Amino acid sequence: MIRINLLPFRAARTKENIRRQVSVFLLSVVLLLLVLFAVNMFMGNRVDALETRLANLNEDIDHYSRQARKVDVLKKELAELEQKILIIEQLKSHRTKPPRLLADLTERVIPDRMQIQKMNYNGSELMLNGIAMDNETIAVFMSRLERSDKIRDVTLENAKQTTQYDVEMKSFGIKCKMADASAVANEKAKK
Repeated sequence: MIRINLLPFRAARTKENIRRQVSVFLLSVVLLLLVLFAVNMFMGNRVDALETRLANLNEDIDHYSRQARKVDVLKKELAELEQKILIIEQLKSHRTKPPRLLADLTERVIPDRMQIQKMNYNGSELMLNGIAMDNETIAVFMSRLERSDKIRDVTLENAKQTTQYDVEMKSFGIKCKMADASAVANEKAKK
């Protein structure tokens, strides 16, 4: 029988298997390193993109914060201007009130029967001091005041006998309140 030595073939096959396993292992390691490198690059790019986005958002926040501060300053200025306009409107209305009040009072005074000697006006109340020929004149004057749309709550504070110009007269004090413009408008609307 012929003897064939298979040992070198087995040894060669074993070496080939080892070489194949080593090359598969090395290829697996290289492939793993390539995958890790690709994942690292992807994550790095993603981190860079997120950092860029964060920087842009911070710039936007700064921009809008400056705009919000400007808006707050403008709101304060607007509130100040509205307050000034309100004060100007009040001054305008108060500027015309006393002359209108005097004109209204002169229409209500009874000529040759009475005289207003003192008038005190503080914006909401009116105090009139004067003299009249008799109590009836004072009563007529008070009823005329009550018919005025600018005056309300007319009350006689005092009335006493006095002598003036060598004539017996009645000294009087009348207190009344000024009607608000809105109340006058409401009363006219009801009528």
